Amino acid sequence: MNLFIGIDGGQTSLKCIIVNDSGHILGEGNGPGLIHLAAQGSRERYLESLHSALHQAWAKAKLAPQPVAALGLGLTGVEFNSPEAEIVRGLVTQVQAAQTIAIDNDAYSALMGAHQGQPGVIVISGTGSIALGVNEAGQRQRVGGWGWLVGDEGSAVAIGRDGLRAALHDNDGSGPKTQLTQAFLHYFDIRHYADVKRKIYASDFGARGFAALAAIVSQCAANEDTVACSLIQQHGAALATQAQAVIQGLHLPTQHQRVSPMSGAFAHVHGLQNAFITTLATIQPSAIFTSPAQSALMGAVFMARKAWQMKLK
Repeated sequence: MNLFIGIDGGQTSLKCIIVNDSGHILGEGNGPGLIHLAAQGSRERYLESLHSALHQAWAKAKLAPQPVAALGLGLTGVEFNSPEAEIVRGLVTQVQAAQTIAIDNDAYSALMGAHQGQPGVIVISGTGSIALGVNEAGQRQRVGGWGWLVGDEGSAVAIGRDGLRAALHDNDGSGPKTQLTQAFLHYFDIRHYADVKRKIYASDFGARGFAALAAIVSQCAANEDTVACSLIQQHGAALATQAQAVIQGLHLPTQHQRVSPMSGAFAHVHGLQNAFITTLATIQPSAIFTSPAQSALMGAVFMARKAWQMKLK
């Protein structure tokens, strides 16, 4: 019996599953979140997290740790065939033997899970954003994902940042009136916007700080604030444009134009998913909206199986 391992590693936690040939999950495990491989202590953190998750998974499977046919890893901050991927490969082999190992970023494992290893597109809108797709030939294309300083349209970071910008314009008299102005004063617990700079330029604010502001924009949009609603509409449309670029760039035939919106901003920012769906339906009428079929963790298993099949050819 061949065994396969899937690993989904992010900043919050690392998750691991062991499955058999039929896809039945034998055991699951968890480990601490990862940090970027450029950071001090990152390799030790990787080893600790991998060891913890694998130990739990083998124990729950009631099996002694053993070599597996293939292992797939979808990891934050690691790109396919990159120097970081090779570092991870060396670390993984210290804790788990496998005949073949597939390593990619967590967006790709999410894509594999969403469409069960088949062609399609995902659009992730969380703290950041990215659109990613793959065609029948295995070619992939990404659009966006350039980070919060220069991109991440449609993300919680961008929505929060632009919401605050709209409030500042209202405060200055250079933009339309909006509920956001008073809402952000209350959020930051300040009386005057002259005090907001010390909040947002603090070293610990950054992307996560701006992402938290999306909830304020969402609340104002739910209260029918015109500026907040317009802002969310624009960001939903930007995500739709990215999805269209992936579909057209990969020349996906109609039956493979499956698009799955994923992650927290779609679920929690009022009107964002609707703006995305309605815009994409207008600019790419052949797109088919689907919910993700499987998780990114199962997507890592699909990666492992694919690598195993390629090895057998």
